[in-house]
Amino acid sequence: MKILRKVSDTIFQIEKVCAAVLVFVMLGALVSGVAFRYLFNSPLIWSDEVAIFALVWITFVGGSMGIKLDQAASVTIITDFLKKRPQQIVFAIGWGIVFVFCLFFLIYSCIWVTSPSIGVQKSSTLQIPMLYPYLSVPFGFFCLTFHTLSKFADSLFDWREKGE
Repeated sequence: MKILRKVSDTIFQIEKVCAAVLVFVMLGALVSGVAFRYLFNSPLIWSDEVAIFALVWITFVGGSMGIKLDQAASVTIITDFLKKRPQQIVFAIGWGIVFVFCLFFLIYSCIWVTSPSIGVQKSSTLQIPMLYPYLSVPFGFFCLTFHTLSKFADSLFDWREKGE
């Protein structure tokens, strides 16, 4: 349990650095694109594409960070009325379902990015392999899967050890 939490915390620290860098890249691309377009009357054709790719990466990394921090949207109208023990059971089942969902999408996103068609695609402006933007999906789901596994293990521990 402690090992899972430590690995999840380490992944979270990596995600924080990635998110900060990606926000800086996106901001820099957008600001430079606007500056070159309106101040120098010479638009940068690549700035929008860089900003879009950074936004895609931020979306998957940020979604994973939201799960780690328990900041994801949730509907708690039913669980708010439950007593502690049934509430812990519902949370454990919920984290188990989310874990299976994330694991499923992790497996299929890995299959997707390793397919031959992905290897030949290039971005329209930068002409970089589309594998790099597409890798945001398996990376995000890898982090999500690990965070949900940690949350699932914690909820099982809470259910078994701290029940009423």
